[in-house]
Amino acid sequence: MTTPSIRRLLLIRCGIGIGVLLCLLSISIYVQVRRGLYKELDQSLSQTAALLGNQIEYEGGKIIFEWQEGSGASGHFLSDALYEYWNENSGEVTRSPGLKLQEHLPRFTGPKGKSEIRDIQLPYTQRHARAIGIRVYPFIIPEEMERMRLSGNVVDPKSLPHTLVVARDAKYVHRILTRVRWILATGTLATLVIGYLMMELAIRISLRPIHKLSHEVHARTGNPDDVTARLPADLPHELKGIVESFEALLKRVAAIRDRERSFIRHAAHELRTPIAGLRATTDLALSKPRDASAYAAHLSTCRQTALELSDLVMRLTALARIDQGSKPPALQAINLTTILDESVMRFQPLFDQRNLKIAREAEPSITAQASGDTTLVRIILNNLIDNACAYAPEGSEVIIRTRASKERVEISIANPSEIPPENLDRLFEPLFRYEESRHDEHSHLGIGLTLSLDIARSMNGTLFARKTPEGWIEFVLGLPQAVISNDS
Repeated sequence: MTTPSIRRLLLIRCGIGIGVLLCLLSISIYVQVRRGLYKELDQSLSQTAALLGNQIEYEGGKIIFEWQEGSGASGHFLSDALYEYWNENSGEVTRSPGLKLQEHLPRFTGPKGKSEIRDIQLPYTQRHARAIGIRVYPFIIPEEMERMRLSGNVVDPKSLPHTLVVARDAKYVHRILTRVRWILATGTLATLVIGYLMMELAIRISLRPIHKLSHEVHARTGNPDDVTARLPADLPHELKGIVESFEALLKRVAAIRDRERSFIRHAAHELRTPIAGLRATTDLALSKPRDASAYAAHLSTCRQTALELSDLVMRLTALARIDQGSKPPALQAINLTTILDESVMRFQPLFDQRNLKIAREAEPSITAQASGDTTLVRIILNNLIDNACAYAPEGSEVIIRTRASKERVEISIANPSEIPPENLDRLFEPLFRYEESRHDEHSHLGIGLTLSLDIARSMNGTLFARKTPEGWIEFVLGLPQAVISNDS
């Protein structure tokens, strides 16, 4: 399936639009020209009919047509028009010289003898013509009227009506309209061809920024880690949003790749140490014959190292699953106090071994019902308590507080620490360990806080570190307050 071309679609749609517009414009011009020509022809017919209506005269008891006597109408007037009179009383017909003996114009008038213009066919030739029909009355000169009055035989001109039809051949009008149609058709076609070429050029020039952007994007995709390189800034306004979104996407990709490289680098470093220890222990055990107790000691060391490797692999796997955005955990109402009690009981021997005191503080009448997953919350609390036990100075104190509001439940774990305040954000980086304050460096892998932060976020919670006024370090876990149903 071929992909659509923007250039082709623009050419087709613009061509159709301009073609329709040109056709409408040509039709409008043709209609206006035709109307103007026929209006001019009709005005000429009306003027001719008015002149011929004045050329009929009653004198000496008979009707006289002055144009027959060569007076009144010019030679051009006689040769250019076809006209015919009908005496409505006697039926006598008088024709212009241009009409042959057996040729007659159609006889008609408007209502009540008023003028009316029609399209007619000329006799014999059957050519198209325009004609005007009107009722006219003979003119009586004052001297004739005086003679009729003296003789007592006064004739009313209204009693001598005549129907006058004047026609003009519309051949020249048709000739002009045919030429106008040809000119408009040729002009429309030529305009479409020239317009197509101009549109092609204009669209090609207008699409250059898109081709330029495509080239730059292709060049950038070859090195997505280079976030310092910028796409062209002189792009049209319509492409700014695409450029900004693409650069933001590249930054996110580069950040993810940096995090992956950092994760792999630190993971390799962490794995190298226990593996090297495991190899050194086995090499030492195999270096010479030993008794069973010596082999048992070396095997115990290997087992401890293998357990550390297993814990490291499990945490790395859990962290990778959360980073991949797998299926979110199923949240339900959990009791944080119960989970906290279990975690503190698990690490109590370590606290006793390092002579650490645990102080529990809770707000009165607190209901530590949160929305979360029991297993995941247990992982977070175990990591935080283990971290406090490992980093608190021997013989010091660890304070665990529980607070709640209408929307959130918080558990904070605070202990004395030598970590500078500016390094608090780095505590959540993958495999980061603050070696200067380590008291149990073989039991921590630098993954627990990163894993705990990602788990908290997956449950719509928060986890952050801060310094207390006493200079202690405090980790605060916040989870949404559980919605308790009142239904029985």
